[in-house]
Amino acid sequence: MNYDFIIYGGGMSSQIAALALAKHNFKVCFIENSIFKKSESNLVTFLSQGSINYLYNIIDDTAIFKEFLDIKKITCDMANTNKNASITFDSEPNSIMGKILPNKAIKDKLDSSLKKNKNIEILFRSKFIKKEINANKVSIIIDEQKEIFANVFILSENDQTLLDYEKIKFISHDLDQTALSMNVTGEFKKQNHAFQIFTTSGPLAFLPYSNDKASIVWSLKNNSRELKYEKTNLESKINNYFEKEIGTLKIENIENHKLNFNFAKKLYDRNTVIIGNVAHNIHPIAGQGLNLSIKDISLFSEIITKYTSIGYDIYNHMAFQEFDQLRKVDNAAYSFGTLALDKFLASKNNFARLIANTGIKILEKNKFAKQKIVENAKGMEHFKSL
Repeated sequence: MNYDFIIYGGGMSSQIAALALAKHNFKVCFIENSIFKKSESNLVTFLSQGSINYLYNIIDDTAIFKEFLDIKKITCDMANTNKNASITFDSEPNSIMGKILPNKAIKDKLDSSLKKNKNIEILFRSKFIKKEINANKVSIIIDEQKEIFANVFILSENDQTLLDYEKIKFISHDLDQTALSMNVTGEFKKQNHAFQIFTTSGPLAFLPYSNDKASIVWSLKNNSRELKYEKTNLESKINNYFEKEIGTLKIENIENHKLNFNFAKKLYDRNTVIIGNVAHNIHPIAGQGLNLSIKDISLFSEIITKYTSIGYDIYNHMAFQEFDQLRKVDNAAYSFGTLALDKFLASKNNFARLIANTGIKILEKNKFAKQKIVENAKGMEHFKSL
């Protein structure tokens, strides 16, 4: 079997990549072994306005975006200081920064679109056996010696067996942190409003996706005492931070997710292109993980389409190099910027927290700087150039 692209991976990035390339009439083989399983994860994702607009063009049913809450304001507070600083970012009238959606809802909608797309064939991987490159073609052998071919192989799953075939170098390390993810309910005093509190234990985010349901994510050091709290103690702690602004919150469930950092120095090698968490697994403090991936995917599909429309092969190093160069700065800025931001704002050093407190107060008064941050969070600028 021959395809234009083989996409290997089970996350949302790989699903979006398949739909984006299929939209340009490329033939895609999607290799996945768990895509249609119902996810039990309570994780949520912030989708910027730019990402939402892009997804409108590649999925078959956009009703999902009407089901969940618009985010129009984000407030960030410093905690555990004598005079806590606070800053609120507002979207312009009649606009939003984005939406917060449960991962399960996004995946289910992408699953549905994949099933209906005639340019996509889905194969359920039971066992990866071998990958070869011959005469500008990628050959993948899966299951019982089933061989498939494509011009380009896209990897979005952090599978070391497959990464061993590539010459891509990474900057990777364990952050020694765990994201404590909680689904909460309550009668929220403020609507369309997300919060982030920079505690000395780590950033604590309130992420509403309906008028009475939200996710709370607390990124904690692995030795933090909060990770050992019983549900009632944790609920009390959470309400100490949020009750005044939001109201009393009740925890429905709790999950722990280990945090790791990963940054690819290059996004391709020979016929292989990497996307998603394989390319950049960043700290969740800015909520930009999937948005970065969507920027990668949208640009890659446009560049490939541009080159093939003037007679170049799909496997084209000029296209790969252009993609890598154009995405390098933005990916690096978010990857290393969020890492530095987390370390600085979660510092227990009194002087560091005083500087952070002062900086937030100054930024709160700078309307121009705040507007630029809001525009960046909305993610519209990237898609204007496509």
